[in-house]
Amino acid sequence: MAEILSQYEIDLLLERIKDYNLAGIDYSDLSVSALKDAEEFEKYLTIRQFVPEKPYGVIGKNSLPICRFFGSPDGRKNESLLEDIKRKNAEQGYGNIKIPNTNVTLINYSFCPKCKTIYSFKEVGDYYRNPAPDARYKNKAHQYRNDTRVLCNNCSTYFLPSLVISDGTPKNEVQFLCRAQTINAVEEYFLQKNKKVLTKNKKNIIQKGKLRAIKNDVYLKDLEEKPTLIVNMIQYTLFHLIMNLLDGTNVKKGDLLFDEWK
Repeated sequence: MAEILSQYEIDLLLERIKDYNLAGIDYSDLSVSALKDAEEFEKYLTIRQFVPEKPYGVIGKNSLPICRFFGSPDGRKNESLLEDIKRKNAEQGYGNIKIPNTNVTLINYSFCPKCKTIYSFKEVGDYYRNPAPDARYKNKAHQYRNDTRVLCNNCSTYFLPSLVISDGTPKNEVQFLCRAQTINAVEEYFLQKNKKVLTKNKKNIIQKGKLRAIKNDVYLKDLEEKPTLIVNMIQYTLFHLIMNLLDGTNVKKGDLLFDEWK
C-alpha cells in the first residue's frame, strides 16, 4: 500500500521468494484467471506477492499512518498486536473471517500507530458507519463511500487499517475497506475502463417492497491487478457464495452482492 518498498520489505520479499523456490513451488501463474478451486485461490492469497497499491479513498496531500504488519522490522510486536485483535474479534463474535475450503483467515489489522489502541472488526465498522464529520465531503453518503480513514478515539490520530491474510502465519496484507468503500472502489475501477458494474448499472438493482439488493456482475478475474478489491469483496461475501465468485459463476447464477438486502 506504499508506492516505494522499504529495505525491510524488499529483504522480506526476497527471502520469501527464495523459500518458495527451495520448496519447488511454481508461483508464476498464480493469477485470478488461472484459479480453478479453493486450493488455487489459497495459493494466490498466500504465495503470490501483491504489487503495492496506492491507498484507496484518501483525500488531501498529507500522508496517513497505515497499519502495516510487514512494514516494520519489529515482528514480535506486530504479531502481539494481531493476536490481541484476533482475541477481541472472537470475544465480540465479528471478524477473523475464514475462507471456506482453505486454511486462510482474513483479520483486520487495526490499531492507532501513535498510542497503539487496538480496534476490533466491529469497532472499525461502527466508526465507518458514523465517521467524524469532514466538510471536504459533499454529504454523509459521499463520506461513507470514500473516507477510508479511522479516527482514534483515544488520541485523535487518523490512520488506515489493513487486512492481514493468514494461513496460521501472516502471509500478505491489503488495505481494509468497509462494504460501501469496497463497492465504491470496484465501481470506480471499472468506470475507468468505461464499464458500469454493481450500482452503476441500474439493471443490477432489485427492489422488493422497501428493500433493495444488488446483483453481483463482477468477475474476480477482471480485478486481477487489484488484490485489495478482490480480498475485500471476498471478506463480505457469504460462505455459500464464495465458490461462485472463485469459479466465475456468480454472474450466470444471478448472485446478490454479499447476499444482502437493505
